[in-house]
Amino acid sequence: MQLTWANILTLARLFLAPVFLVFALSEHPTGITIAAIIFAIAAASDWFDGYLARHYGEVTEQGEFLDPLADKVLTTSAFVVFTMLDIVPLWMVLVIVARDFGTTVMRSVAGDKGKHMYTSWNAKAKTFLQMVFIVYCLVLLWMTYNSAPVHAQNASNLLMSNWTWGSMFAITIITVYTAIEYIIVNRKLFVSDAK
Repeated sequence: MQLTWANILTLARLFLAPVFLVFALSEHPTGITIAAIIFAIAAASDWFDGYLARHYGEVTEQGEFLDPLADKVLTTSAFVVFTMLDIVPLWMVLVIVARDFGTTVMRSVAGDKGKHMYTSWNAKAKTFLQMVFIVYCLVLLWMTYNSAPVHAQNASNLLMSNWTWGSMFAITIITVYTAIEYIIVNRKLFVSDAK
């Protein structure tokens, strides 16, 4: 593996995901604060590693595979936290995880065949919406543990509200749509070359 600065940042994001998970599940004000900071750093590294790879001409096959994988591991960690805290339903998270790691397998199979599977704009939008939703939940979770009682209760109510459930449901539907899109657009990658 080529250890470019971009790839190092991507690997760091992979290792930060379980650390984030531990602190986010601590249910302690300081732990929640550290988890939020870790997620912010990891999310920022997603933009920065892409910038470095393009700016210095260090785009590699490993980076193109690991970057979306690191994103999926990070977002999955956050969704696991929200499920364990009863913020979002388990079935929605399972659908999202199945789609995200399913596309990773598809990308790996395509790579083994010497072919490239491009990330669609809809998939990028899906990832962006997931990140926005995670930040929204983390902010409310942080307020629940670190604010004055009145504000903490309001944050907790919003976190457990129909609005939060509906937002997660919408993201799940979009995720399923992008899975179907990936399968249709890339179906030729998985057709045998044999006549």
